[in-house]
Amino acid sequence: MSDPFLESVATALAGQAAVALGSAGKAALVKVRELLRRKSEQDQRARAALETVENDAPERAEVATLVRQLRLLESADEEFSGRLRAEGAPIHRELNGGTHTVTNQFSGDAKNVVQGERFDRIEFH
Repeated sequence: MSDPFLESVATALAGQAAVALGSAGKAALVKVRELLRRKSEQDQRARAALETVENDAPERAEVATLVRQLRLLESADEEFSGRLRAEGAPIHRELNGGTHTVTNQFSGDAKNVVQGERFDRIEFH
């Protein structure tokens, strides 16, 4: 079963999503990278997976390997898992819907309804 959180973190660590991160996500990425580097000092496979994705243009399979290693590290160490989830939360939020939530509700009669996140200029004719 896939874990969207771990996939977000691994993708960001691989540099494939770093440009999409805002300041909070980039700060979280630094913390997550340091947390994983410290943890991978004790785990050769995790270190190899991290080093592989940090090289230029990692393949999808290499990112998937990092996801598997993160899953193994989490299952073996509850404290690490908690810290990873807490420190990586901004990354996951930013890569999966932004830092805010929008809820649209409409009821009643209307000829036209327009919904969206941002409108710079709208002209109705």
